Amino acid sequence: MSATTLAAPRARRTSFALFLGAATCAFAGVWMTTPLAAILLTERGASPALVGLYAAVVWGAALASAPLTPWLAQAAGGAFALHRLAAGIGVLGLLGLGFGPPLWLWFLCGAMLGVGSCLTWTTSDAIAAAMAPEGQEGRALGLYQTFVSAAIGGGPAILLLTGVTQEAFFVSAMILALGVLLGLPLRDPAGAMPRRMRLTLERARPVLRVMAAPAGAAALCGALEAAAGAVFPVQGLALGMTAGAAAAIVIASGFGNVLAQYPAGWAADRLGAHRALLGCALAVAGASLLWPLLAPGIGVWPVLAVWGGAAGAIYTLGMVRAVQRFAGPARALGMAGLNTAYLLGGAAGAPVAGLLLDGLPGFGLPVALALLALAGGVALARAALRDPR
Repeated sequence: MSATTLAAPRARRTSFALFLGAATCAFAGVWMTTPLAAILLTERGASPALVGLYAAVVWGAALASAPLTPWLAQAAGGAFALHRLAAGIGVLGLLGLGFGPPLWLWFLCGAMLGVGSCLTWTTSDAIAAAMAPEGQEGRALGLYQTFVSAAIGGGPAILLLTGVTQEAFFVSAMILALGVLLGLPLRDPAGAMPRRMRLTLERARPVLRVMAAPAGAAALCGALEAAAGAVFPVQGLALGMTAGAAAAIVIASGFGNVLAQYPAGWAADRLGAHRALLGCALAVAGASLLWPLLAPGIGVWPVLAVWGGAAGAIYTLGMVRAVQRFAGPARALGMAGLNTAYLLGGAAGAPVAGLLLDGLPGFGLPVALALLALAGGVALARAALRDPR
């Protein structure tokens, strides 16, 4: 248990623990289906383009729903109410996939899963932001993101127990439902979502003015993580790594992501979010250039872990900055903007990285990622400094 939660009253510690359990189940249940769907569709004879189209439907539905979170939460009766409703939508989509539907229904169930998973994510972020004690936002959100990162990385590992079968979707639905049960005793913390959400120019203007650092950090993290997940294994094969080792690149970066969240939050509390952002950007840039030099040797693995940890922590630091700067309706808009920016960065990162790897073989992609990280880190640090807490 962290110092943040130890310093809180018993009821607050219990609520935070239940919330972490609910969020962990939500993320693990959804992310175990990502490789599951790809493999099962391929075994059914679907082309790579069709598999990619299914993934695009899931991501597209998520992207469309993320900016609407504050208004949907108001209509549903609060952040936890929307969280439960969204998890229910996700469960229905997973149950539909578990029965082995015809191909056209895969896309309908995938869209339901995209909406459900995105809204559970955006409401979880908003609830975590509202629970973070003032002055300890970094440590509280770092602890939250540690569990989230572990769930995202560990979700696919559940398939080692269930097997890659159609029935594994039912297990995913059960995990998601367990998260709902854990969160049933909880009520919205103050400031999670506004009771009345009216978007006006006067209300939006201050939000937009200070969104540069949080949204930029989220978009940068989304682009980097999508590029790594989609393209790093391909680059690893070109560098002489075996197929198994190339696939394990994602595991190594995910392991680093889990370990880095709390230290990054601690650094934001102690040193300032701008310094922590710049430090993470420098680590990403250095590791981007170093790991291709070390592959396929054993020295590549700690470097990839550093890369994954620094890249993933950039999102956490953007979230910390948003929590520090926003309150009330502005916070709800800010958190929705943060999630949307991450999805936009992810949507752009994978295809652009693929084009770079194809058009600039060798060190083209590592250099481009290093330059992106450096430029992004400097810009984000300057934006955070221009907008002091």
